[in-house]
Amino acid sequence: MLLITVACTNAQEKDKMNHDHSKMDMTGMKMTPEFNDLNFAAVYEHYEHIKNDLVGSNSGDAQKGAIMLIDALDKIKGSEEALTASKRIANSFDLKVQRKAFAELSNAVEGLIRGHIKSGKIYKDFCPMAFGSGAHWLSSIEDIRNPYYGANMINCGKVAEVIE
Repeated sequence: MLLITVACTNAQEKDKMNHDHSKMDMTGMKMTPEFNDLNFAAVYEHYEHIKNDLVGSNSGDAQKGAIMLIDALDKIKGSEEALTASKRIANSFDLKVQRKAFAELSNAVEGLIRGHIKSGKIYKDFCPMAFGSGAHWLSSIEDIRNPYYGANMINCGKVAEVIE
């Protein structure tokens, strides 16, 4: 009976944490950047949540991350492009639709967070094969974990830039 209680408690704690994937260490070497504004930190945290779910091809959790990101973006002036992309992810279970919207979201989030990093690094990664012409994404880890192909081509891409 104790194990069941512990399992329920852990599930409740997971819900309280809003299923926060940004706190997960995918490689053992994650260095989460710090931001000079909590609103930008929240945006990046939820962006990472979506990215990690797309790496894992988990469309349902990507939707949840997008819903949380929409709430965070509502507090940022000039976030309309990111909001539009986030809403497309939140409104679809189709990984292809979510991944295409994520490419647009990545560009928009990059523009929002530049200049707001207090410490740490964000890696701007690039997959030359995504969508025929390539696509970028942001990551807190240097290792490539491709959100556009998931397990099919998890390491496809390269670090294009380090944002500090």
